[in-house]
Amino acid sequence: MALGRTHDLFNLLLLPPCLYFTPKEFYLPFTLGYLVGTFLLSPDIDMKGSKPSKRWKILRFIWHPYQSRAKHRGISHIPILGTFVRLVYLNLVVFFAYLLLVYALKSYFPKYQDYVERFNPLIYLQQFAKSEASFYFMLGLILSEVFHVFLDLVSSYPFRRGR
Repeated sequence: MALGRTHDLFNLLLLPPCLYFTPKEFYLPFTLGYLVGTFLLSPDIDMKGSKPSKRWKILRFIWHPYQSRAKHRGISHIPILGTFVRLVYLNLVVFFAYLLLVYALKSYFPKYQDYVERFNPLIYLQQFAKSEASFYFMLGLILSEVFHVFLDLVSSYPFRRGR
């Protein structure tokens, strides 16, 4: 099984060849998705002590419910589905935090409620989903996950063969 540093290096080495096949106008969204997928939303986020988990610093508590439910190398390590599950989970957390903020402002600071209600995360998510750049961002996320899972399979193959 490859270690976190090996995953990071492997993914970074594969970024330039991926960019070769990416249209130049979408380098930025693809690279952002790829780096977010490599460093923050890695399939190893399902382990509490993993590098991706630690990289969330003070916000790592967000992932505790996910980590308590997910089995390592379970759904997180299924390409495309794993990325989808992590993104849905993260969107639910952000939406729940937004609802808590609206409720708190409504209850304790009613004069600031209008500012928060004007910021609707669902509108921004919908606009992002409609843009062509979002496809390349998602492609970057998914490819980083595919390379991660591939390295896991290749690095653990000799150990399984010896059993």
